[in-house]
Amino acid sequence: MRSADYFNYLPENAMCAAWGCTAMSTGHTRIPPGSDYPPVRHPDDHHFIWEKGRTLQAYQFALISEGRGRFQSAPYPDRVHAVEAGDVLLLFPGVWHRFAPDAETGWVESWIECRGPTFDRVMDMGLNLLEEPVWRAGKVAEAIFDTVHHLAQEDALLNQPALSTLGLQLLAHLCQSRDMAERGRDRLIEQVRRTLMEKSGDSPALETIARDLGLSYSTLRRLFRQHAGMSLKQYQSEVRIRRACELLRNSDKSVKEIGGYLGYSSAFHFSAQFRKSTGLPPSQWRIKNRIRMI
Repeated sequence: MRSADYFNYLPENAMCAAWGCTAMSTGHTRIPPGSDYPPVRHPDDHHFIWEKGRTLQAYQFALISEGRGRFQSAPYPDRVHAVEAGDVLLLFPGVWHRFAPDAETGWVESWIECRGPTFDRVMDMGLNLLEEPVWRAGKVAEAIFDTVHHLAQEDALLNQPALSTLGLQLLAHLCQSRDMAERGRDRLIEQVRRTLMEKSGDSPALETIARDLGLSYSTLRRLFRQHAGMSLKQYQSEVRIRRACELLRNSDKSVKEIGGYLGYSSAFHFSAQFRKSTGLPPSQWRIKNRIRMI
């Protein structure tokens, strides 16, 4: 990573606009420990004070390659994100934010600011970018920013089209990483569903399932509701009712035995939950739906 401080602000460019991304600004600066932040050397629409924060009119990737600090942004302005070396801060047009290095470490920041419909379309892809505005990009982003700095310091205006494609490269890597994370969450939710279905007779504690997956119970509940559209307990209840229907239809177990097998505290509790879900008490449902051998 280059050590010389610089920044460039660039005009609109028809060639860049044709492929949906125009690099509008690039820069690199080292903030020594104990320094005032931010340094007063940018245009008014980019400078900010900590108490007020700021909003930009474009998208920005801001790589922190050394040091650590903190970051806050809408729509959850009270949430403080810890920032470490290798993190990329994601800034969005019209979205309030503020960030600062730790006074003990300072930090080294690099940025590229882009505008264009390609970025706008990505915002509609459901990748939770606003909710998770820190990208743990590491060496992927550092390699791209090395090229950004080389081109920008060589001749930023002449190299604006190439800089714009580097903005697209960062966007592509970001989307790929978030999509992989989303698929990982999908697999996790499917694993929870499978566990609840396979162990419906064991009535596994939801807290135990969370622990086995390496998650807190609150995190598992939140992820499950986001992906399944219902609470974890509601899904567990539905699984148990479906299993109860199978047993009522295909076995000779009594209502009390089925309720106990599925982990209900009593036959009364089982009957009440079953009736609430199906509209019939278990005994009547069995009569109506029992498979008869001919």
